[in-house]
Amino acid sequence: MRINFDQFTSDYHQQLGLKSPLPGEIWKISHSVKSPLEFSIEEQHKLYSDIARNFLEGNFPPRYAMIVTEPESPEAGEEDWKVLSVMLFSEQTRFQSDVDILVPTEVSGIEIDLLALTWQVQSMLVCNLSHPLGKRLSRDIYDVLLNVGDRYHGLLEKAPSKQEIESLGLQIGTLQAKQSPDIAEFHRLEEAWTDVLKVPLEAYHTYHKTMKITSDILDAALELEQEFATPIQKRVSLSQWLQNIFETEWLSFEDFWQRKSINLAWSVRSAEDSHQLPSDQQEITRLIEQLSSEQEEHQRRRAAKRLGEIGSGDENAISALVNLLRTTNDDETLWTAVESLWQIDPTNPATGTRRVKLIDWGMQVVGNTIALAVAIIQKANGQAGVLIRVYPNSNAAYLPTNLKLILLSESGQILREVTARQADIYIQLRLNGQPGEKFSVRVALGDESLTEDFMI
Repeated sequence: MRINFDQFTSDYHQQLGLKSPLPGEIWKISHSVKSPLEFSIEEQHKLYSDIARNFLEGNFPPRYAMIVTEPESPEAGEEDWKVLSVMLFSEQTRFQSDVDILVPTEVSGIEIDLLALTWQVQSMLVCNLSHPLGKRLSRDIYDVLLNVGDRYHGLLEKAPSKQEIESLGLQIGTLQAKQSPDIAEFHRLEEAWTDVLKVPLEAYHTYHKTMKITSDILDAALELEQEFATPIQKRVSLSQWLQNIFETEWLSFEDFWQRKSINLAWSVRSAEDSHQLPSDQQEITRLIEQLSSEQEEHQRRRAAKRLGEIGSGDENAISALVNLLRTTNDDETLWTAVESLWQIDPTNPATGTRRVKLIDWGMQVVGNTIALAVAIIQKANGQAGVLIRVYPNSNAAYLPTNLKLILLSESGQILREVTARQADIYIQLRLNGQPGEKFSVRVALGDESLTEDFMI
C-alpha cells in the first residue's frame, strides 16, 4: 500500500473553490504554472526544454496527471506551495507499450482515451494542477498502474499480469520502449516535458532556502555545536547483518522479547509454547504434499501459513518451508514461508536475519515508544529481500492513526508509503534490491519524524 485513500484538505484549492486533489483522481495540468520565483525570458530559455516552453505557450496538447500521494504539509506561511506526487498521462495513445497503459474513456470518465505513463511519477506543486476531470480511478486500478511502473524501475520482481490489467478495463501493449525507436523517442520527449513540473518545484526549494537565511544560519550554528556532542548517524549495512555484524541499538528479537517492551506478531515461539496434537501430524503431511505439488500460488501460501501454526519442532515441516522459500519466485509466498519458519524454527539460517530498534524521538503514544523492525533474506537470484515493519508496544494494542512508514530513494525521493488506519497492529513495506543499493525509511506522525538510512 502506498497511501491512505482518506480525504484530505488543500487550502490553495479551497481558495479557488475547487475540491482537494485525492489519490486516484485525474487532474488537468495548468498551462500557466505558478512559481515563488519569477524568471526572465532569457532564464526561461535556459531552464525549460523546447517542448516544455511549447506547452507553457499553449502550443502543445493538454496534459493530465493521476494523484499518487497527498500533499506534504507545508510550513507556516507557505501554504500555496504544497507538494504532491503524480503519475503523468498523455493524449498520445499511439505510443502504447508494456509500460504506457491505455486508460479508455469508459474507465476514466474523460471524453478521450489517455495513456498512463506508469514509469513517469513526478513531484510537483499542487497549485499547478488546474482542475479534476472524469471520475476517480478505483484502488485496484491505482495499484496496478503503480505496480507496472515499480516493475519497470526494478522495485518489484514481478509485474501485474496482462490478464489482471485487462480485467480492470485497461489495455497493455506488447512493445518495449527499447524495442521501438518511436516509443523511445516519445519517452525522451516526455522526460524533457517534465521541466514544466521540475522548474517551479526547484524554484520553491530555492525560495524556501533564501527566505530563511537567518533561521538557517542559526540552525547551522546549533547543529555545528551539537556535532561535537552527537555522533553522526551512519547508514546501516544490511549485508553485514547477514554476517552477524550488528549496530548496538538494533536488538535481536530474543533480546527484545526479553525486555517485554512490545508484544509483536514476530515474537519468538518455541516448541514449549505449543503442543502438537496427534491429528496435527496428519495435517502436516497433507500440507507438505500441497507445497510440493502443482498448486495455485495462493493455496501454497495458505499451506505454508498453516504449517507455521501447527508445525513447531517438526523437521519435515521445517525442511518443506526452507525448500519453498529457496525455490519460489513469488514474494508473497517467500515471506509467508519465512514468517512460518520464524514461528516454528526462529533460528533457522535460511530465514536471513531480523533486528528491532525502539524509536524514541519525542513522539509519545500514550507514554510509549514505537518499534521499527527490519528483516533481510538472501534470495536465490542474487537479490536481497527486505521487510520493514512498525509495531506499537505492549501497552498499546494498535498503532496511532495516520502514522506513516515511508520508503525513500538514496536521493530522498518518496518511492512508497503506507499509513496506519484505525486498529492496525502493524504496517509494513517490502522491497528487493542488489547488494550495495541504498535506501532510507522514514517513520512520521504529525510534525515528528525519524529517518533511518540503509544499504543492502
